[in-house]
Amino acid sequence: MIDFSIRNPLLVNLMLIIIVLAGVISWYAMPQEMFPVVEQDKVRITTIFEGASPEEMERQVTLPIEQELDGLADIDVVSSTSSEGSSSILIELKSGSDVDNFMRKVRTALDQVDDLPEEAEEPELVRLETRFPVISVSLFGSISRGELYAIAETIKDELIQLPGVASVGTAGDREWEVWVVVDPQVMAALGVSLNQVAHALRNNLRDLPGGTLKSTAGDIRLRGMGVPPDPDRMAAIVLRRDERGGQLRLGDLAQVQLRLEEAQTLGRFNGKPSVNLTINKTGQASTIQVAQLVSEFVEEQSRSLPAGVSLGLFNDLSVYVKTRLETVKSSGIVGLALVLLSLYLMLNFRVAFITALGIPVSFLVAVIALYMLDYSINMVSLFAFLIALGLIVDDAIIVNENIYRHLEMGQTPAKAAALGTKEVYWPVVASTTTTIAAFMPMFAIGGTMGAFIAVIPVVVSASLAGSLFEAFGVLPSHAKEILRMAKKRKRGRIDWSVLNRRYTRLLRKCLDYRYPVAMFSIGVLAITIAFAQTRIPFFLFHHV
Repeated sequence: MIDFSIRNPLLVNLMLIIIVLAGVISWYAMPQEMFPVVEQDKVRITTIFEGASPEEMERQVTLPIEQELDGLADIDVVSSTSSEGSSSILIELKSGSDVDNFMRKVRTALDQVDDLPEEAEEPELVRLETRFPVISVSLFGSISRGELYAIAETIKDELIQLPGVASVGTAGDREWEVWVVVDPQVMAALGVSLNQVAHALRNNLRDLPGGTLKSTAGDIRLRGMGVPPDPDRMAAIVLRRDERGGQLRLGDLAQVQLRLEEAQTLGRFNGKPSVNLTINKTGQASTIQVAQLVSEFVEEQSRSLPAGVSLGLFNDLSVYVKTRLETVKSSGIVGLALVLLSLYLMLNFRVAFITALGIPVSFLVAVIALYMLDYSINMVSLFAFLIALGLIVDDAIIVNENIYRHLEMGQTPAKAAALGTKEVYWPVVASTTTTIAAFMPMFAIGGTMGAFIAVIPVVVSASLAGSLFEAFGVLPSHAKEILRMAKKRKRGRIDWSVLNRRYTRLLRKCLDYRYPVAMFSIGVLAITIAFAQTRIPFFLFHHV
């Protein structure tokens, strides 16, 4: 690879251009978000049975499903909640379990539950994900709650049509309910009990299965459609018929009204009643782009709202993503400047330039790797780039310094590039490989935390691999061309001869007394480890 690089500078530069273009395209193609979407080792089974009480849900739905799941392996904790018309079973798996295989077993187990009520819907099985909302929109104003909710529903329907928006959650709103207000005296006079009214409502409002009709075209499933929850239609429900054909309807003894449900949460924004909409993006969408689209939508919609009603934005996570992107950008610029300055002082500007070139090349290789492995640009991956920033220039510095040493010894630029690079090939490869190996155990961390930080070793390893490629595949070619023009230049702006002589004397003494020096180093390491284990507290996340 070294000889190929020196003999074919045009091909090397072409490869470099391809890497740069692929890296830039990959960067803009990847989704940008606050944190990575992590699939948890948890699954949830949800079953809907309209009209059933919590006790009925537990007895007829939750317990039969739990009994069928009892024999499955990999289950750590099972918790369930039975509420009116709904059953939710949360299953937490043991660390390291194969969730996909477990879900297949759960689906098989659910198919074997044969005593669920016919009126109940099919159980829904989903794997939980850690997903953070992108931005929140608040609709607020000094109007009635009912009008506010109606406008919020319209805005919600339009928001979900925006590109990249997966769902829109609502907080502070209330659903419409149908109230049946009965008069006890009228009921007593007509001889109707409250149980009769409840029984008539239950039978008329729900859909009932009607079995299967066999035909030459195939099986036809029959289902009786109930009365829709409309006040006028419900008031016409027949409670009783007499011998002469007369009918007693619900509206004869009760008022059927449409009301807003009792408020569970009340939203306020800038001191006014509000309905808050939380926007979640799709997996491949960018947080910054989705937030920008929502901001433009809010600005446009604000012009057409009724008087006294406004839209506001809050919890905009794109601000944090932009801040971290700027942090990485500024850190990269500072790192590049420091490398250029230090090498300029010790060697010269041309050497500093071809050495610093390794930073963007290494980062772009890591970006390409992230794109190919379906990762995203997020807070964790950006943190990994900051870690890699201090590691990726070592290879190029070592190679460049050795090439320059051969150049000072009188070698031609081509020969200096070849000899200087080959001499340090295996030490540099070994050094980089051990650094990569130090991050490999992070892949072995299981569970949600392991999936959350898995991008760190990917970024660091890919960056170091890119640094290695640049040091041995690109740098020799550039060194041959650029250092040819710098051959007669002064080594650097500072005379390091005094420091070199003192360092040489110290190094010789350390080699003469190598065993005491080695024992001293091991002793310092042991004391440091003991101090860290006994005196420094450990927290996964520091208290802020």
